[in-house]
Amino acid sequence: MSLLELDNVTIRFGGLTAVDSLDLKLVQGEILALIGPNGAGKSTVFNLITGIYKPTEGKISFNGKTLAGHPTYRIADMGITRTFQSIRLFSDLTVMDNVKIGAHCRGKAGLLYAFTRLPGMRKEERELEESSLQSLEFLGLAGKKDEKARNLSYGEQRRLEIARALVSKPKILLLDEPAAGMNPQEKAVLMDIIRKIRDTGVTIFLVEHDMKLVMGISERIAVLDYGKKIAEGLPSEIRANQSVIEAYLGTGQFKSRVRR
Repeated sequence: MSLLELDNVTIRFGGLTAVDSLDLKLVQGEILALIGPNGAGKSTVFNLITGIYKPTEGKISFNGKTLAGHPTYRIADMGITRTFQSIRLFSDLTVMDNVKIGAHCRGKAGLLYAFTRLPGMRKEERELEESSLQSLEFLGLAGKKDEKARNLSYGEQRRLEIARALVSKPKILLLDEPAAGMNPQEKAVLMDIIRKIRDTGVTIFLVEHDMKLVMGISERIAVLDYGKKIAEGLPSEIRANQSVIEAYLGTGQFKSRVRR
């Protein structure tokens, strides 16, 4: 069953077509990767799904309901959260506080209720803190919950972003180049984390340039080139697709990069 569906989605910026008539389905419980050269439109697809951009044409549906007109915070509340290419943390806040910010979209108390500090509000705060701690434990960061985010290593900061995205209990997690800047050991840890997240029932939609990671964890791969989908299939099918090889890196470089 399709959890997320993009139907003939197009977006234009002036005379530039960034995404062109994209049809794509994300199935419940899978890891789907979206790959392509720099500038192919991959992050734009994520921005369309999360409401940062509105499609010029086409429709995006989640659980059978259109996402058109919903602001970003509402889409997150519906069950789609994401990370970004560039780390976006509150560096002067603690690790715990960074995750609690992500947890608050599941809170029910309004601003006036929050200021009253009534028992119900205090109970909700305790629950949010417990869920934040669980998210940190899942990502191996509970021992650093009181440290400021800026003091974490690069790989830990990446994991903290994922913890913040997970604490709201999403149905779909969008990971935008999560391995960017990581060393091989950190990438190996990341691959295990992504599998663990999927095993909890969260569907993963991944944009990534590291082909070893993509081929190692993805169940399906879609390929964009100049905003158009040029291929979709199993990793083995994408690896052997001549159009992908030519569009992505040219000649035989794609295969050699995958093997590394």
